[in-house]
Amino acid sequence: MTRVSALTARAWRTGTARLDTALLRLATRRHRLIGIAALRVVIGFATVLYCLSDYSRRRFLWGPDSYNSLSTAKDALPRWGFSLFLWSHSTLWFEIVFHAVIVVALAFMIFGGRWLALAQAVMMWSLHNRNQDVLEGGDNLAQILILFMVFTVSDAYFAPGAKRRRAQLREQERPAFSTVLHNLAAFLIVFQTAVLYFAAGYWKITGKMWQDGVAMYYISRITGFQMSAAYTHLMSNAYVGTAVCYFTIAVELALPFAILSARPWVRKANTLALEAMHVGIMVCMGLVCFGLLMIGADCTCLRDDDYRSLARRLRTLKERLLPRGWSPLPARGMSPVAIAAGQDGVADA
Repeated sequence: MTRVSALTARAWRTGTARLDTALLRLATRRHRLIGIAALRVVIGFATVLYCLSDYSRRRFLWGPDSYNSLSTAKDALPRWGFSLFLWSHSTLWFEIVFHAVIVVALAFMIFGGRWLALAQAVMMWSLHNRNQDVLEGGDNLAQILILFMVFTVSDAYFAPGAKRRRAQLREQERPAFSTVLHNLAAFLIVFQTAVLYFAAGYWKITGKMWQDGVAMYYISRITGFQMSAAYTHLMSNAYVGTAVCYFTIAVELALPFAILSARPWVRKANTLALEAMHVGIMVCMGLVCFGLLMIGADCTCLRDDDYRSLARRLRTLKERLLPRGWSPLPARGMSPVAIAAGQDGVADA
């Protein structure tokens, strides 16, 4: 009895120590900074692209005299939904808000930060709720993720002053509420992405067309998704179409398990497979903004250490492929003739 009690006490102390370590790690250091910064850049770029791709038709799609009237758009608003475009019937107000969406998205993409994330959330929700007929699908996920990004540090990478900002974050690595808030928001971003993929994979695997491997064949026949004859021809092949169907189901269902895996290569392989899938969707089906937003969400599924290891591998590969000190441009002060003569001398030696 005494031995059982001792083992129980030891297990309790071990579990408590691990819990304390996890909580301390959650409260002292911000995680997934690289993935969140990449998501910020993608959301800003996709929003700008979304607006500019239909810039000449902006009044027809989102203006006060659009085919989708303001009253119809108000009736279609979800609960707690809003849109700055619905505040006035003035064309001038529409032009101001529409161009403000572009300016805010550009600023958010370049600079980041909590206040710009909040402004981006307001503008994105306003644009999407004005006319939900022109959404591609990834917009719904982006509307949720941008709310979480308000509580994160989104400018630690790919932004002016990012290096200095990271140095400040390292100096402030002590238990703080802002750190906990960032990590919880980052966890919710990853959790939302994982749930979306798992649900998508589950509904596919329960569908007969996906089970039979013919779903991609029928999708390639939809007029709106026919970007090239090569895509339609490939999906007509039974082996290729079936392989793409099963590949899609496998990588979507595997994402939650890959995120929780202790093996970094599992997370990297699954995330790269998902991004390859979305690149294919962008190229073959023309859903560019959808593919970009989903790739941005995929970026948050990798940890900062995963990105650093990938960067090291790329540097190693570059060093193997290119000789040390190699440059495509001649050295300053050296003419091409001198360089050629020097190379000939080395060859002769």
